[in-house]
Amino acid sequence: MSLVKLPYELVAYVIQHLDLGEIRSLSLSCRKFQFLLHEPNIAKLILETKAPYSLEAGIARNSKRYGKELRRLIKRREAITSVSPYLVAIVGYADTWIYENGLLCYTRGGQLRILDLHHAATCEIVVNIRKLVDTAIQERREGTKYRFQLLYCAYGIISCLYTHANTPAKHAEGGYASWLVAFDPQNSKIIIVAPLDSTYKIFVRNDDKFLYYGTNSEMGRDGYRRWVIRGFDLVKGDWLDQRLDIGAVIGSDIGSTVTFGIFDGYFYGVSNQTSLEVEEVDWVSYYICFRFPLTRRGFQCFEQAPRQQFWRRDQAEGPIDDRWTFLRMFKDETTGQLKVVESRKEWLSARISARRTYYTTVIDFQDPAIRQAWDGPGRRVSSDTEPLGSERATTQKTSPAATVRRNPHLVHPGDDSASDLTFTLSKCPIRSYHPSCQTFLDLIDDSTFFEPNDQRIRIRGGSRRRLTPRELEQRKCAKPAPTSDHQDTFLEQTTSLYQSEPVVFWPPDLNSSSTDPALADLYAILNPPGHVGNLHGSWDDRSLIYATGGKAKALVFISWDPFIRLAGIPAYPLHTLPGTPTSPTNGDSASRQSYLPTIPPHQGKGKNCDTAGWPPTSQLGASSGPSLNLKAGLVSEATNHPDSSSWRVFEPARYREVLRGYHFAR
Repeated sequence: MSLVKLPYELVAYVIQHLDLGEIRSLSLSCRKFQFLLHEPNIAKLILETKAPYSLEAGIARNSKRYGKELRRLIKRREAITSVSPYLVAIVGYADTWIYENGLLCYTRGGQLRILDLHHAATCEIVVNIRKLVDTAIQERREGTKYRFQLLYCAYGIISCLYTHANTPAKHAEGGYASWLVAFDPQNSKIIIVAPLDSTYKIFVRNDDKFLYYGTNSEMGRDGYRRWVIRGFDLVKGDWLDQRLDIGAVIGSDIGSTVTFGIFDGYFYGVSNQTSLEVEEVDWVSYYICFRFPLTRRGFQCFEQAPRQQFWRRDQAEGPIDDRWTFLRMFKDETTGQLKVVESRKEWLSARISARRTYYTTVIDFQDPAIRQAWDGPGRRVSSDTEPLGSERATTQKTSPAATVRRNPHLVHPGDDSASDLTFTLSKCPIRSYHPSCQTFLDLIDDSTFFEPNDQRIRIRGGSRRRLTPRELEQRKCAKPAPTSDHQDTFLEQTTSLYQSEPVVFWPPDLNSSSTDPALADLYAILNPPGHVGNLHGSWDDRSLIYATGGKAKALVFISWDPFIRLAGIPAYPLHTLPGTPTSPTNGDSASRQSYLPTIPPHQGKGKNCDTAGWPPTSQLGASSGPSLNLKAGLVSEATNHPDSSSWRVFEPARYREVLRGYHFAR
């Protein structure tokens, strides 16, 4: 019987065994199958089966627009896989900046500007830094020199580090005193002002109930630094009584050798490195993983995974270039499992050429092997290792062990320098991996060596896909030659399940003889004139932003989400650029207006105004402003100053003045 003639219920059963790409292709194969991406019940079934933990699924549960969010999810993944963004725009110029959870925070000329890019806000919250700190910090200042460092933003709370000249030095070295300042710009509330003894490698993570900051500042007897973490209760408005001392030596470079994050009510830490002494003698490397619940007694419920639970690599696999390594935690969109992805550049099996490979590991503290290894409900550690709080844990050695069998679905062999163009680390400053799309993306400087002062920024990406049943049969017929090398055997096993697509560059090459002004203008947006060098950036599952230039850096925003549309940015002439993603349907374009908050006419530049032009508090992730009943001495009483709102105003987003960018969907 033809698939077209199957009953509705059987079609729904069939599509449960297809992936999103196959469902998309099926919907385009016949007009009678277009309902797969539009009919609410079918779209809900697909979303809840294929990506129940994605942002689109969460939005669909609230809006009940399952068809729209399903198409949005598919288009986002296809844009990443095909290396075809939906938006490129210059969103501002900054001295310093961070990009977290879809919020861009950047400083310029004594101002801190906050822009919600994920919701395509048309206005920015503008904070006068000097007024903010004058309101928050009441200690006498003898000079005007200060340093303002952005640390983190989540759930509508901005955390920063403020340091000014102070004699004599009371809290820090070198004649400077430093404070951790956390505030809610939406409601003009200063939440935390805490003097710091040390700011070395400081980081902040928070949700709507607790905020934690850590420093790599505790010096051990062996001369290595340890992490110290402190917590603040945002609901009750006071500090937790205890602090958490990570007694073992773990990685100190966040994003490279260690990563911290908050997921599902727990604070997690994952490191791929211990002390140098251990690394030099160990044959086998393991991830160090720990967590504690976000409660007032969370530090007392500290849990450390057994040392040999999360195998990382064997040194016999070959040397590694640590400069290319990045480490990141994420929540799987399909299973909801917490995972960590690590990119490593390795010379596997002593090969001449290096290969970048992306390894994914499931971090599951409910694994029976972990539960059985814990001794009790207190500080939980494995029975065969010392806890992170132990000095001996830094010098424990492991004996040689057999290489663990890897799961080919969790390992993505990337590009091989022997078969592709080679880029130095300085020419490839931003490297990312998207597990939901099985795609790696690099931001590269593709300029020629003949013009060292020139810059040509492009995106380079590669993906892989599961082989179809027919392709699997063909691979089985063509049996590879037997090999005894473990890595060669594993690579053959991986290629027997996946087909790697050719590496793609975007935008297309700009030929010197080309007469396409739009393509030349696109390159000028990606490479703003007068802003060359010092490339660095940040990325998430739906966007990428990078800075280029000297002191005044240009911020360039790249979006893979078709529903992020910045007001005033024109559409690109699609016929001139190959590989442009298809545009959403008319229904999607109409519904997209809900993501474009506007500024009322009376709210001009520099005016105090209400929050009508800013995304709702629910979009920022905070339901209400936390309590300000804070401990004396840790937080200034000036948080209730009658003029405290004078440090925050609303202004039109700077990208509306710059108007340099293109949309690639209509």
